[in-house]
Amino acid sequence: MFKRNGLLVVLLVASVKGQDTFQFPDGDSPGPAPPAGGGFDLARSGDGGGDGSDQGPISFEPRQGPFPTLGPTLPTGPVPPGGIPTFPTIPGGGIPPATFPTLQPNPPGQFPPTTFPQNPFPTLPPTSFPQNPFPPPTLFPPTIFPPGPTGQTCVCAPVGQCQTTGGSIDGSGVIDIRIVTGGGGSPPGVPPPGNLPNGGSDIVTNIPSATSCAPGLQICCAPGPYQCGIRYNPVAGSPPVGPGQAPYMAYPWQAVLLSPGNVYAGSGVLIDNRHVLTAAHKVTNFTSPALIEVRLGEWDAASTREPFPVQEYRVAQTFIHPGFTPSNLRNDVAILRLTTPVNLAISPAIATGCLTTASYDGARCWVSGWGRNDFIGGTYQAIQKQVDVPVIPNAQCQTQLRATRLGPSFVLDPTSFTCAGGEPGKDACTGDGGSPLMCNRNGRWFIAGLVAWGIGCATGGVPGVYVDVMNYIPWIQQIVRS
Repeated sequence: MFKRNGLLVVLLVASVKGQDTFQFPDGDSPGPAPPAGGGFDLARSGDGGGDGSDQGPISFEPRQGPFPTLGPTLPTGPVPPGGIPTFPTIPGGGIPPATFPTLQPNPPGQFPPTTFPQNPFPTLPPTSFPQNPFPPPTLFPPTIFPPGPTGQTCVCAPVGQCQTTGGSIDGSGVIDIRIVTGGGGSPPGVPPPGNLPNGGSDIVTNIPSATSCAPGLQICCAPGPYQCGIRYNPVAGSPPVGPGQAPYMAYPWQAVLLSPGNVYAGSGVLIDNRHVLTAAHKVTNFTSPALIEVRLGEWDAASTREPFPVQEYRVAQTFIHPGFTPSNLRNDVAILRLTTPVNLAISPAIATGCLTTASYDGARCWVSGWGRNDFIGGTYQAIQKQVDVPVIPNAQCQTQLRATRLGPSFVLDPTSFTCAGGEPGKDACTGDGGSPLMCNRNGRWFIAGLVAWGIGCATGGVPGVYVDVMNYIPWIQQIVRS
């Protein structure tokens, strides 16, 4: 899900980093593909020979001839006279039997039995205690700590990057421009986000405010509830990035979905402190929500070198859109409810994305993830990748998709899908499913889509297909508020 030398459509990752790493399915690992013919031949069975040939069970060879005798044999025949010693007899016929005197019983009546009084001590009445010798405890109401100064919410932000008005925090555009070419944000003519509160999201998130921060961070307070769609420039000590790689903290709303054993299953986007939005096809096959783990703040799947530790959460409930159709991925949207709230105040590497009712057709937006870097023979990526793609109108997308194997009769469902991409070498790809398509508007980041499907990856003239999130806002609101 990255630049052809970088990103591509659904999302997975193999790693060897222990508890904080995750693995990719099918034994795939990040980096170069293994040489042909390498590894263990898992199809081999019954291999009993050192040459690798198939042989039956090993048997012991039979012994040759009789067992050897053990030492010299004893002589046979009658015992010679005098051969067995005899013992002398005792004179007088042996030892006479021993005799003991007979014990006589004591004459009766000489010792009267000793008697003792039944209770030599006076009887005392039992001591009684009151049931509750102490007065009832005083009941105090629970202490409620306000989120911060009156009407404000405080979070930990990198020193020098505190924004109290919700404006741009991208500075000179380091994150967008230094990695790939192409403009960031929305071009002229793109309508502003819809009139939902909280910068485009009507999911109001109230969180406990931060009261202290880690070194290098400062308490940053802003009016109102928690602000979605805000990200920061990398902090000092952040790992360096290579071509096509996302800077650390660039996509703090992105969630990694893991199956048991820390095996990568897909991606999603955090929309408040209890819910992750993702593609339905990434979670519909899980037999229980408890089998899904959500990891936030991840960047390098193969190490723990991130400046801020990741946070991991279990899933309490899975909500799949009732109209989801697996065969064509219509209504491919789902929500994961976490067992415990996410602590959004302490780490600038974890944030929420904003919902929007605005169309971003014509805007250049961003998609990130750990998916394969090529549709054929590609490998999953250990380090999060990113790519910028243009959002195109559905009519143009349908025309371009009809030129593929989908054929001239294909109809793109206008409610389920939106499209982005079509530029050679720039696309999401296998393993990126559920990853958010994020669009920047005045320093806030909005969820325009979720990676759904495509025809191959990164082919010129063939856009990728995304869930059109704005058409599902009423359903999302219903689930989050339930």
